Amino acid sequence: MLPRMYRAKGESARGLGALALFFLAAATAGPAFAAASLPADNAKYQAVRKVYDNVARAFGDGRIPPRLIVSPVGAESRNAVAWSDPGTEGAIGIEAENAPLREGYIACDEKVYDLFASLGDDRESALAFLLGHELTHYYMRHGWVGDFGNSFASLDMGKKMIKAATYEEVMKRETEADYFGGFYGYLAGYDTLGVAPRALEMIYAAYDLPDKLPNYPSRTERRAIAERAEGNLQKMVPVFEAAKHLLLLEKYEEAARLFEHLAHTFPSREMFNNAGVAYALEALRLSRPGEVKFAYPFEFDAETRLRARGARAKGIQDETAERRVRLLQKAADNFDKAVQRDKGYAVACVNLAAVDILLGDHDTAVILANKGMELAKKDNENTTLASALVARGIAYAAGGNRERAMVDMAAARNMGNHAATLNLGVLQEEKGTPLPPGSEAVAGLRETIGGVSARDGFRKDADVAAFSLKGVDKGEPTLTVYSRQRKSVEDTVVIIDGRPVHFVATAKGYGGETARGIRIGQMAEAMRLAYGEPTRVMVSRQGEYRVYGKSGIIFAVNQAGNVSGWMVFALE
Repeated sequence: MLPRMYRAKGESARGLGALALFFLAAATAGPAFAAASLPADNAKYQAVRKVYDNVARAFGDGRIPPRLIVSPVGAESRNAVAWSDPGTEGAIGIEAENAPLREGYIACDEKVYDLFASLGDDRESALAFLLGHELTHYYMRHGWVGDFGNSFASLDMGKKMIKAATYEEVMKRETEADYFGGFYGYLAGYDTLGVAPRALEMIYAAYDLPDKLPNYPSRTERRAIAERAEGNLQKMVPVFEAAKHLLLLEKYEEAARLFEHLAHTFPSREMFNNAGVAYALEALRLSRPGEVKFAYPFEFDAETRLRARGARAKGIQDETAERRVRLLQKAADNFDKAVQRDKGYAVACVNLAAVDILLGDHDTAVILANKGMELAKKDNENTTLASALVARGIAYAAGGNRERAMVDMAAARNMGNHAATLNLGVLQEEKGTPLPPGSEAVAGLRETIGGVSARDGFRKDADVAAFSLKGVDKGEPTLTVYSRQRKSVEDTVVIIDGRPVHFVATAKGYGGETARGIRIGQMAEAMRLAYGEPTRVMVSRQGEYRVYGKSGIIFAVNQAGNVSGWMVFALE
């Protein structure tokens, strides 16, 4: 039986392209409209391309994004900030049946890159907003719907296209593009919240655009669209952050439900993968002592469970065993969705392999682990490569091939994989504890961020955004998220069946320090000396999170080994 990732699925047509922020989609054939670009080795092009690739990856659509063009200063003037050409497919209002096929592209003006330089650290975020807006039109198949400040509007082709779209269509799709582009830009790691209105004002001024353009929202309306999208994002981004925080605090099912809810609106490979990880971890927690011998690659704290592997339980209720299987199947479904959205997504392949082992399908697990290794090597993702070796090693061991399992575990251990070290101990039948528990420093100091403690009460006043998700299945609690954005501080509380979990996190630009003197940018070694060894560690593609349960603080450490932020928490 072929693994899920190889099941037949209809291939989506290549993107239809769309109107981007301020432009006409130049859907005409012929060299007169060929778009010149800065060369690929140009520093400006590379800077824009980096942002473009990150945002396109966050969409997780699985299709190859359209070609990026950065139109150089001095090229044929379009008086446009950015524009989109859908290519031959999807052109509206053009009789081009006999025209040669043309590739679509997304373009932005070199001038806008220079313009955003005055934003300093926010330049990449402004570019992410612009490019995310454009990619939303492309991925949501908006088609060409209007014109804004583009010289092609005077052409007969442009006039036909303008008539093809209603003002209401333009308003709707511009709103969608700001909203979805802003969120996916945020998922890509950019601070898109709040940057859009500023970027718009700069663009209107620099490009000398009139307040009202044909069949397009006025300057005031365009700013209102951006602000409304920002307001909606200020409700949804805290839900995403709350899901991540709950995952760190082992509230797995609650985290999975939030990730799945978000995936209905913002379907991306990462969202489905995160939901799958949460369900898989909850399933592992329901295992009887000794039932699961190995540490799995999506596991963050296998040590405690593995220490209990010699214990014996009288039995496990049938309903609990059935629930565990249901959770594993939910995990597999989410990993499968992630893979289907992007067949090149190595992490989801590896996680799907691990779940297949737990479900007893060892042969499929080996196939998926091999595929994950191949993809990870291609993208130089060594962390994922090590995880794939762990997954394949467990599958070999479960199938009775202990020697091959040990070879894979040894290779993964040499790459710094913690689970591989634990699993080698299991395979070698070591008697003692595989690794000592974390030697966390004694708690006692009151941790605050911007003067706010997680043990303080959370006031639900006028500036609080609220989100509520009711349970569907029997026994599922209602989840309510309240959040408040303060200067350099994100204050959030999640109510789970009436019981609050309070998080206070550093926001971008936070300049304070922890109770033990740790600041953003310091090496992680300084954190270890101040706080000791963490209670548990969660590895991500961006770095890792180090959880200090006694101190009620979680540090984010980037791939360079520097502290990139932290969060304090309190559970009732």
